[in-house]
Amino acid sequence: MIRLAVLPAFLIRSFSLAASLIAAMTLATTAPALASEDDVITPLTGEEIAQHIHALLAENDISGTAQLNLKEKHNPCPVPITVAPLFKNWKTIKVTCPANTQWRLLVRVELDDEKIAPARNTAISSSPEKTGRAAGTPRALALKRSMDKGEVILEDDVLMVPISARQGYGVFLDAGDVIGRRVRTPISAHAPIKSRQLEPKYLVEEKKPVIIAINTGGIYVEMSGISLQNGQLGEAVKVENISSGKTITGKVTGLRKISPMH
Repeated sequence: MIRLAVLPAFLIRSFSLAASLIAAMTLATTAPALASEDDVITPLTGEEIAQHIHALLAENDISGTAQLNLKEKHNPCPVPITVAPLFKNWKTIKVTCPANTQWRLLVRVELDDEKIAPARNTAISSSPEKTGRAAGTPRALALKRSMDKGEVILEDDVLMVPISARQGYGVFLDAGDVIGRRVRTPISAHAPIKSRQLEPKYLVEEKKPVIIAINTGGIYVEMSGISLQNGQLGEAVKVENISSGKTITGKVTGLRKISPMH
């Protein structure tokens, strides 16, 4: 009969400890490294986007202010964003993420000098043979295809076409004024888009939160409010100041943003 030697208890504990250490070391060498704080992609803020836009304006000797909520958070972009004038019109800046073709933001810009804005001859358009482009010919936005009531106009749907002087009323020169808007009445392809053919574009909506932005003497202050009316860009609306409970009148200056009128 073969007798098995009985090991002392302290040796058994030592072997168990050694085995645990070996297992831990093996896991440490094979387990993937945890992501560092530098690898975490954080959302972009409106302030960061505005800084890029203002830098672009400064590079081109243009003075203006991006109309967006500086505190609002947007989807992250793993690479530097790109900013460029939409259709080379400085009133609207297109912000994109090179790593994500679905990431896009259109930002209105309030220019200090409106005379630099048009740049209409460099906008997207059909070929010169089709448009009859000529120096000094007035031009306006139109659709590449006919659209029915309820359809939403996208960036790829628009182009610039020449118009006569008699057609110059109620038309659009800035693509940012029509992109994203819903068609109210059918619009034919290559015919200038009329304001009456589109649903109103409310940047401020009734009973929805707004930012009350006050900029005086170099001091910028934002307060929360509730709009009591629908309002398009430049229109005056009634807004309730949440902190004071008072109702004020403000001018719509951007998406969900108003500036008090005195």
